[in-house]
Amino acid sequence: MLDLLFFLPIAGAILLFLLPQRVARPVAFAVALLTLVVSCVLIPSAFSAGGSYGLLTSVTWVQAWGIHWALGLDGLSLVLTILTTLITTVAIAWTPSRDRTYYVLFLLLEAFSLGTFLAADLFMFYVFWEAMIIPAYLLIAGYGGQRRARAALKFLIYSLAPSLLMLVAIVGLGYEAFLQLGHWSFSLMALRHLVLPVGVQMWVFAGFAVAFLVKIPVFPFHSWMPDAYAEAPAPVTAMLSAVLSKTALYGFLRIALPLMPVAAHRFAPALAVLALISILYGAIVALAQRDGKLVIGYSSLSHLGLVLLGIAALSYTGLEGAVLQMVNHGIYIAALFLLFGVVEERLGTRDLQGMGGLEARGPILAGLFLVAVLTALGLPGLQGFAGEITVLSGIYLVHPVWAWIAVVSVILAAAYFIRLFQKVAHGTAPTEGHEGKRPEIGGVQIALVAPLILLMFVLGFYPNPVPRAVSRPLKSVTQTVGVATTPRPAATSEVAGK
Repeated sequence: MLDLLFFLPIAGAILLFLLPQRVARPVAFAVALLTLVVSCVLIPSAFSAGGSYGLLTSVTWVQAWGIHWALGLDGLSLVLTILTTLITTVAIAWTPSRDRTYYVLFLLLEAFSLGTFLAADLFMFYVFWEAMIIPAYLLIAGYGGQRRARAALKFLIYSLAPSLLMLVAIVGLGYEAFLQLGHWSFSLMALRHLVLPVGVQMWVFAGFAVAFLVKIPVFPFHSWMPDAYAEAPAPVTAMLSAVLSKTALYGFLRIALPLMPVAAHRFAPALAVLALISILYGAIVALAQRDGKLVIGYSSLSHLGLVLLGIAALSYTGLEGAVLQMVNHGIYIAALFLLFGVVEERLGTRDLQGMGGLEARGPILAGLFLVAVLTALGLPGLQGFAGEITVLSGIYLVHPVWAWIAVVSVILAAAYFIRLFQKVAHGTAPTEGHEGKRPEIGGVQIALVAPLILLMFVLGFYPNPVPRAVSRPLKSVTQTVGVATTPRPAATSEVAGK
């Protein structure tokens, strides 16, 4: 079933080349929807007894080097797999296009993203990690704005260079397996049994951390983000922020922390400093932006910094809150980018100074955008609040000062998101070039964004499914790293109650 989940989008991409251009969109949507269904069908398998993975498939690929085609599914990879298939399904159908290549690249991006979350072999993780870059680069370069070539090249350089450090770290782990086990191995389960010298842990952790920090992105490794987010089409931007950034955060939880626990403790303060800077920097820059799309982009930088801070706290509640916020962020940030793309199309600009009047001329679009904005700024009762309060609780239990600094970003988030909605929805509507045009969202787009809006309410009032799903994997991580493993039911119940 895991092989089916991975190969479905690839098979769909191949099929598109055999069909007429006019059916590319419905076929791509059908393939993405089927992949979403398969990911949901696998939910019981992720929690089956035995082993660290509920479901595992492994076939020897390169025997001499100990490389296996290995895919595994547990609660942690499950929630991010479902997030990936959901966002891809919505994004593929969001913007009508007769370009077959556009949908082929989208399906390939989905497949390689799924491979990254499912990889149970470190070498396969690297293959999928690198493969993700190709369709993302081509989508930006081929379908972005006027400066798309520069943005795509910057994205490519920033993605490839740190990955070389990660490759060196992976080979180093394989060599350590050869020294201790007598054979090369990149299996995540086998590598967990290695006793790595502290020096080896430090440089291997650093190699992974640099690659992950660039992909999240985190200050000062974020320079590719403004160009890529600004120039990419709205569905592509949604994938970059909602899915690709999560592959890096997932890498910390799946690889860096459990395989290098001593290094994790020693690097935690440095990661926390970078996270805090990203939290405040992203919020302040978002507040100063005139480009509405970049307001959302820098807000994502700030919110992902909070997730990294939860991981750096190395407490069970912090890790639990980080995963919950990863899922929540993926849902509301995708909705924000997609809906703002409609706003830009209807009003003809991204400049907040030239916007206004959407509430009167497009009340449904304005209402949907308002729900996404309120979710992102952490309004109680919506999913953004559940994630923020859990991760802040986990940080406060270990490092209260970090939590108080991070709380400042919550205040700033209210300021820049309220400003964003006020500029878009209120004031006087621009009319030049748009006379007689009603800037209302279409029925198909309402149907596509409806599941995301519904999840904002459902996971806001009842966030427990995500913490329950990731409980066993996070306990395993915390046992290895050496922090408290007992979940804090009081904090979870308080979030659920609110």
